[in-house]
Amino acid sequence: MRWSIVLVAVLTLVIGCVDQTPDSPWRELPLPQPGARILAFAPTPGGVLALGSIPAADVRAPAAWSTTDGTHWTTVPVHPETPYGARAELISAGTGDRTVVLGRAFGGAHSNPRMSIWSGDAHGLTEHEQAFEMFGGPHAIAVSAAAALGGADLLVGDWDGPTGRYGAAYWASADGANWQRHADDPALSSAPGEQTGAAAVGTGPRGFAIAGETLRDSIIRPLEWTSPDGGRWQRLELPGANALASGIGCATTCTVFGQSVGADPHVLCWPTPDTGALPGPAARNVDVQQVVPTPSRMLALIALDHRVSLISVSSNCTDWQQFSLPAPADAARMTTLPAGLLVAGTDAQHTRLWLRTR
Repeated sequence: MRWSIVLVAVLTLVIGCVDQTPDSPWRELPLPQPGARILAFAPTPGGVLALGSIPAADVRAPAAWSTTDGTHWTTVPVHPETPYGARAELISAGTGDRTVVLGRAFGGAHSNPRMSIWSGDAHGLTEHEQAFEMFGGPHAIAVSAAAALGGADLLVGDWDGPTGRYGAAYWASADGANWQRHADDPALSSAPGEQTGAAAVGTGPRGFAIAGETLRDSIIRPLEWTSPDGGRWQRLELPGANALASGIGCATTCTVFGQSVGADPHVLCWPTPDTGALPGPAARNVDVQQVVPTPSRMLALIALDHRVSLISVSSNCTDWQQFSLPAPADAARMTTLPAGLLVAGTDAQHTRLWLRTR
């Protein structure tokens, strides 16, 4: 299995800074296109989609590429349908019967994020124009992440709901084009005296899972929501207080990552909804950016004091291993290929692409 190859590679990593000497397991690869920014990966039946943007005059333009090895790339046609779609960066994706993609541009009087929705496959992605207030307008808070499973497409984020209380929300579609917002679901939305928020979404054998939190009685509590179909949700409050759940990866079960909140922040890992969080590395600032499961371990990209590290932890959230990327990055995304682990590290100026081969 591809995961097994990556697992062997991760277990042989050497802790500390990694250079690109002949003995280094890291190999820098050329970008698929000059000036490309890679902000998301999505698996496809024949390989992987890389999603992001390229320079276009004084703005960015949406772009996508496909690869089987991280070295040879095919440009995927993208078809924007709106002015903001034409200047969007593609930031999140999920793959089911089709690939559903979330794009983001900034504009308007207040330079607010303007979301765009795309779907397709490795042969092309098309934007689907939406009513402005489906994802924007006076009640918009955030649209954070995309996922897909079978014929169900899902977006998660936060919305100022019909009760006037800010809270977690989701958007669902059966075709990638026509979407319905759910800002009043009793499991996700804020009840009186609380404020919920959704940070990340994953898929596994049991359906969809969302990681997030609730602020109640001045205490932040981590939450996980689960659904078999993206329409019926169950809320699970994870053990612990003053903690956020901000990343999730699902294999046979879902593992949640997050961070403690307070004077001594740590990365946290919940192996099951009933198990207390186990602590990992400490930092003044913790940002869980991506979680990817393997058969026996979880891989996570986590920014610690604004520098991304690769974290490997056993499936029961023990045996923490922390590894540096070959160069500093503000944000990073990873995916697996037959040759190893493909990592895109991005800062404000550019993306660098690395393959870990052993």
